[in-house]
Amino acid sequence: MCFKSNSLLLNLNLKNHIRLKRVLEHSIYLAIIFILLPVFIYFELCIVLPAVVEEWSVPFLIHYCCASFLILNIIGNMIFGMFTDTSVRGRMSHFRNKESWGYCSECDFFRPPRAWHCDTCDLCILKRDHHCTFFACCIGHFNYRYFIMFTLDVFVAMLYAFYYNVQFLSQFISWNHGLIIIKFLFPLASFVIDFGPESVYVFLVLINFLVALFTGFLFFYHINNVLNGKITPENKNSLKSVHDKGWKCNLIEVLGTRWHLTWISPFIYSPLPGNGFEWDIDDKTD
Repeated sequence: MCFKSNSLLLNLNLKNHIRLKRVLEHSIYLAIIFILLPVFIYFELCIVLPAVVEEWSVPFLIHYCCASFLILNIIGNMIFGMFTDTSVRGRMSHFRNKESWGYCSECDFFRPPRAWHCDTCDLCILKRDHHCTFFACCIGHFNYRYFIMFTLDVFVAMLYAFYYNVQFLSQFISWNHGLIIIKFLFPLASFVIDFGPESVYVFLVLINFLVALFTGFLFFYHINNVLNGKITPENKNSLKSVHDKGWKCNLIEVLGTRWHLTWISPFIYSPLPGNGFEWDIDDKTD
């Protein structure tokens, strides 16, 4: 009896520790996003753009519209991704054929194929791909679309911004006995050595470049998985996925029946053909 009590107490403490870690971890990353994003938007639209394009000219207004489109899509896909529930919870009562389902000891019930338990969320997630720290939730069957489009929009925005950031920096940057190289290699150290607008601008452009690399890698990695009918846990197997139905059907499975319009806005309704529980592995096309 004492052993059971200690075991329950240990499990409770472990779950509380995981929850606390999740809250702290996500709070830090979300704070970075909600602080860095407004700063970056201000830098690009209020400092860089007027310096490289004549203010309130036709090109200036076009750039403003393009930037607003990307910002709305980035924020919209992030919000939809965060608040779209893709867990197994509350969705299983009407499914009777559970022969191919596996047992989850953490949740103490049978879960459908391609569903995995997330220790951070403490839930089984439908078609779980991974846990996204920036979304503060798991990426699964119902919100994979928003994650894919979020990475694409951020990648395009970073490339777009980087092109004009280079033009902006070239207007005032100076060699200064090699100090500019230190600012690029050690941007935080340059704040101490030579703090000023130039150091801040170099730091923001470096962040811009690194985020472009990171989100570009994420987008191309995940879109390759999508086109091959795989999720990240299944990608360890180099063989062809048993869920591969051809690139178009694979795209529709993730982006929905209006897959060709989902890049325009997260608000466009694009219903998914599946329910996340039942997977037909026989209906494959080459």
